[in-house]
Amino acid sequence: MSTDETGGRARRRGRTREAILQQALALMAEGGVEAIALRELARRMDYSPAALYRYFASREEIISTLAAESMALLSEHLRATLVPGKADPLVLVGLGYLTFAREQPARFRLLFTDLPSIRSSLDDLAAGQSAYAIVLDLVRTAISAGQIQSHLDAESVAYTLWALVHGMAVLESTHLRRFDAQFDRVHKQALEQLVRSWQAPQSARGRR
Repeated sequence: MSTDETGGRARRRGRTREAILQQALALMAEGGVEAIALRELARRMDYSPAALYRYFASREEIISTLAAESMALLSEHLRATLVPGKADPLVLVGLGYLTFAREQPARFRLLFTDLPSIRSSLDDLAAGQSAYAIVLDLVRTAISAGQIQSHLDAESVAYTLWALVHGMAVLESTHLRRFDAQFDRVHKQALEQLVRSWQAPQSARGRR
């Protein structure tokens, strides 16, 4: 088999895998992760259930692939929001999290509702590709630079920020989904107030 034929087969396989993932994502948007079933996926793809096993070994592999892909998209989105000089990085990353939750609801639910964290305790390092690792790194940088009070614990600060934006995202998409409010403005104000509460006095920052 020629190199061109091998490359063409690999590209077709990649396109088929992506089509299966997109159908799985559509099922998840309709009924959560429980709605992902190989028989229904096969029906929508006009495949036999056995044919799907040529691309994914199991339903669990499809879900784990979607999760890894979703986390990569979220992390990329958060990094893209960090425009120097635009606003405090912690405010920007919080707003980025809220935007992702609004624009990618199925992926957001998969990551933060349907699946447990890979970390089981604070002794475990935050995964380098995770969104939380980005937030934690920003907090540690701010503490080192004297922008956040030095006595504060980085994990506690990062968790508090994450809990706030996650709560706002869930409220906006569930209980308050029919509520007429300027969520962007309210969320930004809440984030700014929280970040200000952590900031070191100007005199202390000036001595750094």
